[in-house]
Amino acid sequence: MSRIAVINPNLSTGFTKKVGDQAKRIVAPHTTVLALNPQFGPDSIEGYYDEAFASVGLLSVIRDLEAAPEQLGDPVAGYVVACFDDTGVDAARCLTTAPVMGLCEAALRMAAVVASRFAIVTPMPVSVRPLEHLVSKYGVSSQCVVRAAGVRTLDFEGENAAMAYDALKKQADLCLANDYAEAIVLGCAGMTDIAQRLQDELGVPVIDGVSAAVKMIEALAMLGIRTSKAGAYAAPPSKAYHGMFADFAPQA
Repeated sequence: MSRIAVINPNLSTGFTKKVGDQAKRIVAPHTTVLALNPQFGPDSIEGYYDEAFASVGLLSVIRDLEAAPEQLGDPVAGYVVACFDDTGVDAARCLTTAPVMGLCEAALRMAAVVASRFAIVTPMPVSVRPLEHLVSKYGVSSQCVVRAAGVRTLDFEGENAAMAYDALKKQADLCLANDYAEAIVLGCAGMTDIAQRLQDELGVPVIDGVSAAVKMIEALAMLGIRTSKAGAYAAPPSKAYHGMFADFAPQA
């Protein structure tokens, strides 16, 4: 048996349940999924400002898991950061030797296998530029465009879900027609439960970042591949942290 932690960096428990349920549906029988979110931070992550606050909550969850007694006999084998902005992923990799994967990176790596050109459809325009930065970071700028459906992230829950789906599908259709996309990447963790429906209706691959990241982390864990500590992801040097961050001080 192995454990992987799927962490929603915001406080939407509906999103946490949604991504946890999806992860549990697709993992192998020997894999246990922990679906978690922080105890503090924003309700959703929509742009750079939210990311800054959500990152600290994410790190608090990983820090607590790494310090838990269960780690001695049954360590967490990998972490999925269940936010398409890949919130705090690089910092999280400094906290653990277990592999850490964000949704955007996983989805783009997977999309590039099945399509030569693809489009990310994200809920809000404020997220377009941050995701373009990630597309560039991951080296697929020549293959990928980023478009917004013009809805709120939280619209994919509750009474607005049907409206949000229609807006998403309309934008995906435009990407196929105008951007020559051959696949659609869902730019929000909260879309994980509509991926199959959208794929059936569009007739092209639809990549859900939750599913992509969970399967990649499961594979890395199975292969025993760990996060390198030889350079950028080394543990931070010991120093004092002050004020509300005093408990986050790295230990030698």
